[in-house]
Amino acid sequence: MLGTFGLDDLEEDAYLALLRLPASDVGELAERLGRPAGELTAALARLVERGYVRRAGDRLLAVRPDIAFGPGLLRRHGEMQRAQTFVAALMEEYRERAALRDAHEAVEVVVGAAEVLARWQELQRTAQREVKTLVKQPIVLSAENQAQFEAMAAGVVYRTVYERVLIDAPGDPFQLAWSAANGELMRIAPDVPTKLMILDERAAFIPSMSSSTEPAALVITSGALLDVLNWVFETVWAGAVPFPASETTLSPDDQRLLSLIIAGYTDLAIGKQFGLSHRTVQRRVSQLVRLAGVETRLQLIWHAAKRDWL
Repeated sequence: MLGTFGLDDLEEDAYLALLRLPASDVGELAERLGRPAGELTAALARLVERGYVRRAGDRLLAVRPDIAFGPGLLRRHGEMQRAQTFVAALMEEYRERAALRDAHEAVEVVVGAAEVLARWQELQRTAQREVKTLVKQPIVLSAENQAQFEAMAAGVVYRTVYERVLIDAPGDPFQLAWSAANGELMRIAPDVPTKLMILDERAAFIPSMSSSTEPAALVITSGALLDVLNWVFETVWAGAVPFPASETTLSPDDQRLLSLIIAGYTDLAIGKQFGLSHRTVQRRVSQLVRLAGVETRLQLIWHAAKRDWL
């Protein structure tokens, strides 16, 4: 046990024997331990030199253990604390390096129009359950998304939030009618924070494209960033409104309310028609405005006419 303080077996036996005896000379100790006196003399000399044993005339006494070994314990404790601090610093450096290494391995950079388009299509063909997408201007990738057609035909669910300005574009440049007819779940939001596509929550595709720079994209396949992007999509989805509106979107009461709004009725007059308070009518109108993804009552009327809500 005392080897940690640098004592060999004979030195430890000698110290413990002296600790248990009031005092002893070399001969008595040699006899007690059954060791040659010459060998024991050398061991005792080392113990005296290091402060573990002291001489009292021709007798030998063990120094009190706390005095003998206390300074060594404190010294080793300090060394252990310094070692622990050093190891902790090494671990912190390791974690930082590991995070950088993992981040580097988890992010793929794709550059070039053809390469970005090919990776976009390829990722969709690997989807098995769900593709979640945020779509906003400017649209640089082709609207002809053959991979989406194939994936949806195979049963992959597409959930997409479109920026409202895209829905208001004349005609149907993004083939939204086809997507809706084939089961794409669509919502609209006044603003979409970023372009994004997430596949089965295991990979994310973020295009970074404009007319003034070379098309590029990031593909993220693991790590905290992927979790954040999933959270971003779900947050935007929760705040968006269904599109297109349908007979099941508007209840008969909502259709009647919308008809009265289009007819120019005031909120007070609408309240009398429904038997509702002025505040309740305002709340119902605000709900319709949010459902349409617009901001004003006039825009609501225009949107309802354009989408044949009545």
